[in-house]
Amino acid sequence: MSEQQGTSPPSGPRRPAGGTVRALLRRLRYLREHGRHGLRGHRSVVGNAVRVTAASCLAFYLCRYALDLPVMSVYATFTVVSLGVLARIPGSGRQRAATTFMAIPAGLALITLGTLLAVQTWAAVVGMLVIGFMVAYAGTTGPRIAGAAPGMQLLYILPCFPPYAPEELVQRLTGFLLGALLLALAQRFLMPEPETPPFGRLLAEAADAAAHLADHHGGPAPVQTLARAQRAGEALRPTSVPPADLPASPTLAHKAMAHAAEAVRTLLARLDTLHTMLGPHETYHPETITLLQGISAAARDTADALRRGKRLRPGEGPSAASLQEELTPARAHRAVATLDRLGADDRLVYLRRRSQVVQAADSAVVLVLATRLLLGDRTVDRNPVGHSFAYARVHAPRLWWQRLTVHLTPRSVIFQNACRFALGLAAARATAGLLDLQHGFWVLLATLTLTRTTTLETWSAVRQALLGTLVGAVVAAGLLAVVHDRDTVYAVILPLVMLTAFIAGPLRGLAWAQGGFTLVVATLFAQVTPSTWQLAPVRLMDVLVGSVIGLACGLVAWPRGAGSEVRKSMAGLCSAIADAIGQTTTQVVERAGSTDIFALNRALILARESLTQFQCEARENAAGQPDWPAVLVAGADARRGERLLPGRPGRIAPHEVGAWLHRAADTTAADYRALADRLCADRGIPHERPQPLDIRALLALAPPVPHHGPDRERRAVSAALLLDSVIWLDALTDDLSRIDQEG
Repeated sequence: MSEQQGTSPPSGPRRPAGGTVRALLRRLRYLREHGRHGLRGHRSVVGNAVRVTAASCLAFYLCRYALDLPVMSVYATFTVVSLGVLARIPGSGRQRAATTFMAIPAGLALITLGTLLAVQTWAAVVGMLVIGFMVAYAGTTGPRIAGAAPGMQLLYILPCFPPYAPEELVQRLTGFLLGALLLALAQRFLMPEPETPPFGRLLAEAADAAAHLADHHGGPAPVQTLARAQRAGEALRPTSVPPADLPASPTLAHKAMAHAAEAVRTLLARLDTLHTMLGPHETYHPETITLLQGISAAARDTADALRRGKRLRPGEGPSAASLQEELTPARAHRAVATLDRLGADDRLVYLRRRSQVVQAADSAVVLVLATRLLLGDRTVDRNPVGHSFAYARVHAPRLWWQRLTVHLTPRSVIFQNACRFALGLAAARATAGLLDLQHGFWVLLATLTLTRTTTLETWSAVRQALLGTLVGAVVAAGLLAVVHDRDTVYAVILPLVMLTAFIAGPLRGLAWAQGGFTLVVATLFAQVTPSTWQLAPVRLMDVLVGSVIGLACGLVAWPRGAGSEVRKSMAGLCSAIADAIGQTTTQVVERAGSTDIFALNRALILARESLTQFQCEARENAAGQPDWPAVLVAGADARRGERLLPGRPGRIAPHEVGAWLHRAADTTAADYRALADRLCADRGIPHERPQPLDIRALLALAPPVPHHGPDRERRAVSAALLLDSVIWLDALTDDLSRIDQEG
């Protein structure tokens, strides 16, 4: 049976032989893997507690008892606690240590500013407002900086309170440096977190899996190869990659990595669809096999280059030239000629499969070029599809500026979170200053640690924190009353109290964390200044004040978190997709107008960030939500056509064909706008399924390409451009149907 013949649909669902056994085995594998993850999580918590306890106690004992510098001891200890416990720096031991080292210049600046701005309450409040926003907003530049941000906030909070003592600045900075260095050494050498596979290795594995999948040219689906490809694609999902390894920063290398990951995942998905829709006795046409061979060679060369990891000079390494040659209009004539020989029903089947293999080949070209850019070849922007790599010509400061400014909009959840935290911390600092609270920085610490992205989550955190602090305060008051001023006892029990608190908190919940930290604070401060049992109720009162402020800010500033924002951002993405469809079609048909790639890119970024926060928030009714990732897939497909189609040679002819393409694009764009309107109105997904493209009407309008004559070249180029445009528009229509089905 040839490729143009369709396969008959199955008569009904079948239960595979041994299905119960396979389901049981899958369940056992699931339990085994989750058991491993649980053990790894416990080991990670214990390891981090040991590292923080060892570094902070060593810093404290050295400064307090060996050097007799109480101020230095406090700053050294709180530096370790803030960057080791309050911060959530991701990665292996080596990566965490590197992040801690990179945070040192910013930490020195924050402590200096806090010390100088403590001169007046209003100066400290303004500084808290600005610095609180800047530190929180800096998380846009990558997971490592975002993880360190909460701890970095404390480096300003601690010195911005009275007494105003610029003469202590040297001790404060020295204590910070000592604490940061000891923490980095502990992260690197004391029970370090294990190394994870680098992202380049995951890319290489996925490219190699794609090469093996492209080697299949017909017949029964290669089950094992498809399974390997699926595992390789899943390993590149952002949710599967450790945060420290995600290519999320605005550097050129990370942008190239992300571009390559998107390309190889699209490549794997298209090859999977292509092979699974082929019947067991069907074969591919020669031009399809040629493209598959080119994909295989390009993907295999890319995998080899990624494994070697050596920098490439122009002309070295994997090349996409031969595959790009197969995608040119001159080579696409064969596909057009094949289409002319088929009947109406067979043409539809052929177009569907041609759509998958062309998208796969386009993705393979992008994968090769992104890999070359990743390995140091900056000439990829001169490629015929170089408009996809415009960032290769942008200098690093400009890339960072673009990343920092893209979220400066009230529609960004990162901007919302930064505003919420900055307002809360500034209000807490003003309250502590006006009421002249004895330990005012505990108020800000409570606001910082208890504020969540939704009011319900903040209230839940506040209840647990107050309960834990109350219990911890009672125990701390008893400890202070019994031990009184015997520093030796506090020094002996400090490591035990720290280790217990830093293990119990992550494993048992927020109440245990707050109670344990209350004991740590009491044990620590009793060795610095004379303390009585009255320190415990002061701590409880400060936590209560900070909790109320955090709850109030949660009520005022975006109380629903990402619940409503995700709908607005997805609606904005659907509108951007509709605009891109209209602009791209106008450029293809009329060779006029322009496309606004930045608008679609920004809509995609905001939608992804909203979805990321939304997925992190607790939901009572998550089952009723639309399939948001399917909307992101549609955005990626729209961006791919927006980048590639206007650069293809040729012009759609005759006029009737161009008019059909315009009508089809207008219909698809209108469906996306209708979806956007429904999402904005919170009415869910439309119940009417979008109509597929009426390709039969197009085939009736499109004249065949002559085999000879002076007009052949022009008509063939026009037919190839039409074919690619229909493939792109058909993919967007399928995306819309998938969104409707999942919704």
